[in-house]
Amino acid sequence: MKKLLVLMIALLAGSVLSAQESDNAVFKKSFLAFHTGPSFPIGNFASNNPGNEEAGMAKTGFTIGMNYGYRFNSNFGLEAAAFYNQYGSKKTVMTFDLGDGTESLELSLDKWHLYGLTIGPSMEFSPAKNLSAGLHVLGGVANVRLPAFYLDGEDMTKADWGIGPVVQAGINLKMDAGKQVFLFVNGDFQYMRPQFNILDFWTDDMEKGYQKIYALNATAGIGIRF
Repeated sequence: MKKLLVLMIALLAGSVLSAQESDNAVFKKSFLAFHTGPSFPIGNFASNNPGNEEAGMAKTGFTIGMNYGYRFNSNFGLEAAAFYNQYGSKKTVMTFDLGDGTESLELSLDKWHLYGLTIGPSMEFSPAKNLSAGLHVLGGVANVRLPAFYLDGEDMTKADWGIGPVVQAGINLKMDAGKQVFLFVNGDFQYMRPQFNILDFWTDDMEKGYQKIYALNATAGIGIRF
């Protein structure tokens, strides 16, 4: 009886070790994902109210991203992201009361362009077979192009590139499409505050300015584990 018990324990221990070795064999510590989709400006960044000094007059654009993640264990890791966003712009008409009548002027601007790099902690868990969900909170730096502003088609300010901090937080789903390949669905919130040197063509004065940028990104793509 004792010999049978010892044999059963040995077989069970061997099975557990074999399963652990199998899990370690399929566990991939790194992933790389490419994704793209619409980017929605929100808050003052989307406002075209001429009375709002922080209005960005941005309309829905697109984003392209690349995420790299390294997992320290099955749940926690480090993630880095690179992104490029572009937004068109809204026009607004300003009407002035001149006493003996009114005059309307059209304010417009060209496109917003921005790109950046972020890095930070991430967490991953598996709610179902062949499916994993991830959370990340990242920080970094972004380079943003402030568009040139026009009043009735005439130059008001010159375009300028500005650097500023960026915070990026989001969630993602990875759906296995093979041993290493997966489909990637991602949602991100981004906040940036770049600083610019703004040249006023009318007064030829240069002054520093800021633009708070808020955006929601909804993207999909493909990735690989290795």
